Amino acid sequence: ELTDIFKPVRSGYSCNDRSLSMPYIDPTKEVIPFLMLFSLAFAGPAVTIMIGEGILYCCLARRNIAIKTEANINAAGCNFNSYIRRAVRFVGVHVFGLCITALITDIIQLATGYHAPYFLTVCKPNYTSLNTSCDENSFIVDDICSGPDPAAINSGRKSFPSQHATLAAFAAVYISMYFNATLTDSSKLLKPLLVFSFIICGIICGLTRIIQFKNHAVDVYCGFLIGGGIAVYLVSLVVEAFKVNVGTICIIFWRMKTSLSIIQLMLMLKIYLGKAITGP
Repeated sequence: ELTDIFKPVRSGYSCNDRSLSMPYIDPTKEVIPFLMLFSLAFAGPAVTIMIGEGILYCCLARRNIAIKTEANINAAGCNFNSYIRRAVRFVGVHVFGLCITALITDIIQLATGYHAPYFLTVCKPNYTSLNTSCDENSFIVDDICSGPDPAAINSGRKSFPSQHATLAAFAAVYISMYFNATLTDSSKLLKPLLVFSFIICGIICGLTRIIQFKNHAVDVYCGFLIGGGIAVYLVSLVVEAFKVNVGTICIIFWRMKTSLSIIQLMLMLKIYLGKAITGP
């Protein structure tokens, strides 16, 4: 993490603040450790996209309809068909979005230095080192921590926004909007099932941070907004421009069985595929 290299801003706190004196839970005992979160946020949507694109490509290939929203590319003797290009593009944007989300979260954490609910528990401030008592000056701005674990103290200074919430929200919103862009309305039960499954997992991931006193509620809620906002921005620019409307392709396939001539059919495909590439 970027916050492991640079130190966050040391913001002040009040003496014996109860909201910063919650129990400290060791990272090994967390319900969702950071490495597990990052692995799931990457692997879950990536595998889902690869499987979804594979099913879509195979179903249309059996009907002898090539997915030509993007032309095939021959490079070094390898033929990169539209399935590989679409899958790599969607997964690539997802990985890029995760990295950007993590970077933005780290920058905000470094700039704010907002304390975690367990900060005073690990900091163990030595109030006797102050020239005045807490009764006279209850707001502390000096570094008087005497805790034995510097890593935990440093981690306690980067609570806002929640890293878990931003990454989980990005992954959940990105894959949910991908489903909305690629699945047709005919899959009335499958689409909401997949969307709500990922959204609920993202919410649970954020709520565990509140339950285990790792972040304040506002840290998690703002993290949801940041991660979800980045996902919406990327999807609106990338995914929408390269989606394939399976319903439209199926209509074209059905019309092939009618008396349309080959020239008329080619004109229909050219108009549709031109819109799919250039976008609305």
